[in-house]
Amino acid sequence: MNKRRSFLVFLGLICFAASPCLAQNQQGQDQVKTIFSFKNDLGITDDQELKLKALLYDEQTFLDQQNATLKTLGGELNKMIEDKADMPAIKGKLKEISKAQVDISYRNIEDGRKVETILTPDQLTKWRDIQKKFATQAKKEL
Repeated sequence: MNKRRSFLVFLGLICFAASPCLAQNQQGQDQVKTIFSFKNDLGITDDQELKLKALLYDEQTFLDQQNATLKTLGGELNKMIEDKADMPAIKGKLKEISKAQVDISYRNIEDGRKVETILTPDQLTKWRDIQKKFATQAKKEL
């Protein structure tokens, strides 16, 4: 569950920056395309690509760490509930879990803003247009 939540948060960042778009290959299989798949269309420079990849790597590392923390905290909470720990202690553990979740969301927003400084306004506009196109296609296929 925590891995899924972290993955979804990570996708949130990617939705803004390097959002994957689903496309079908010639065999009709779904194929994930990211901002890097459209490097030439968007005019992304090698320097921008390096910066985006570094940002996404750092984000994934952070999410992996937070995921491990959330897993540990969740296990501790379950043990406390099972052992019928006092309610203030349970509340404290829930606050720790909430803080980790807030930290993930904050980092996602922070990194999204960093992406805005890496891409030009024209590149951001083009990328959002590509995302909208793929989102519209995905809705039609549902």
